[in-house]
Amino acid sequence: MENAGMHFFTEFLGSLILIILGNGVVANVVLKNTKGYKSPFLMIALGWGFAVAVGATVAAALGGKAHLNPAVTIAMVVNGWESGVGSWGLFPIFIIAQFLGFFVGQIIVDLFYFDHIKKHFKKDSEDFGTKSVLAMHSTGPQTRTLWVNFFSEFIGTALLVTFILAIGKIGTLPTYLGPIFVGMVIMAIGCSLSGTTGYAINPFRDLTPRIVYQLLTFLPFANREESADWQYSWIPVVAPMSAGILVGALFLI
Repeated sequence: MENAGMHFFTEFLGSLILIILGNGVVANVVLKNTKGYKSPFLMIALGWGFAVAVGATVAAALGGKAHLNPAVTIAMVVNGWESGVGSWGLFPIFIIAQFLGFFVGQIIVDLFYFDHIKKHFKKDSEDFGTKSVLAMHSTGPQTRTLWVNFFSEFIGTALLVTFILAIGKIGTLPTYLGPIFVGMVIMAIGCSLSGTTGYAINPFRDLTPRIVYQLLTFLPFANREESADWQYSWIPVVAPMSAGILVGALFLI
């Protein structure tokens, strides 16, 4: 088995960087009185693409596989990717590291924007509105039709995983270009397919910050009227993981 400690560290660090920059740009757009408030949605799509590229580049440069996404990890394991990564023994290492990276990274984002979050939570503030705080943590559907929402997340993730597995089979591609190309695909998916659910396409990108949001509601100043929408939360988890398993299996054919 490959160096588990190294994989844990690189997945943790890459995931941490990814969520800081990814949900950081969302916070900058949706929270009132930020410099980027009400910027075009294109800013979020571009910001998320660059976030993935930066996080993956750092992880890969330090010797990691730079999955940064449980759906990608499960696809690699099902597909029997490179030596070691196709081992179920490494699966929990990747998953735990990714979860913790997103968790710590989201806390950093919340501390960075803490003054804005606090105003959004206070009913007597002119900035009151906790939906914006939830939006900077997790995704949500524009129209709540569960099978359509599931389909949206499934297709977006399937395209992402297909691209990652496809470029992995191009032996002449320089390693450093992989994260850049993946970032470009994230931008493309954001521009094309984010209009329905906000394109989580990564279970921990949605679930872990949603847990952090729920913890925020227990702070003394917080308004508890806006829930973390746990009724919807299974879709950005199950749909991407299902897509990862299916695409990973199809690439065996």
